[in-house]
Amino acid sequence: MIPIGKVSHVTGLSIKAIKFYEERGLISPLRQENQYRMYGMKEIRRLSEIKQLRQIGLSMEQIQSGQSIETLLESRLEEIQHEMTRLQQIEAHIRLMQTGGKEMNIRYETLTEPIPVHGYWSRLDDIPRVWSRLQPELTTEVSYGVCLAQEEGYVAGMTQPVSGEDARLVELTEGNYIVATVEGGIPMIAPTYEQLLAIPDITLRDAVDFERYVYGQEGAELLIEVWMPIE
Repeated sequence: MIPIGKVSHVTGLSIKAIKFYEERGLISPLRQENQYRMYGMKEIRRLSEIKQLRQIGLSMEQIQSGQSIETLLESRLEEIQHEMTRLQQIEAHIRLMQTGGKEMNIRYETLTEPIPVHGYWSRLDDIPRVWSRLQPELTTEVSYGVCLAQEEGYVAGMTQPVSGEDARLVELTEGNYIVATVEGGIPMIAPTYEQLLAIPDITLRDAVDFERYVYGQEGAELLIEVWMPIE
């Protein structure tokens, strides 16, 4: 058994922190007759464990939750992975802004006739749900996400009819389009739209813009394109 000063030295925790963890019920040192605290290896290891959990970003509430260390570590790992993904997306957005879209994969296309898209409608804040509804019926290698600005709506669909009674038919109009490949997956669709708008010498025309999804073969990644109508 060793006193609190020695525990502070070996754990790297301040005496104030050690007493705080005791007040929170995380450790229970032995009290001598003179009320001096004495710590065994169980308490020392627990203090070291608490310090490490705090260093990796766990809150006191999480540490006191009664969950096992394995559960706490797994939960924190998932949080970090989500945060890394979010930061990577922010990095990609920043680089896109730094280059002014110059590094985007852009081409120009002309549709010589309308393309019918059969699908389901949703509001713009409910897009994932409508894709989930379409997915079981998807029979084509290409699908479309069509933005209906005047309705503040969106249609997820394909060129083949869908079965729902509330199915919606929209047309991708003939004419000229500027097309950009989305780098970085679905979260980068909005930044890609923004960078297309910054390209000089293009004039938008009054027609629907849309996303085109091409499903890869034999494990190839999904290709996403943004099509914006131009004069």
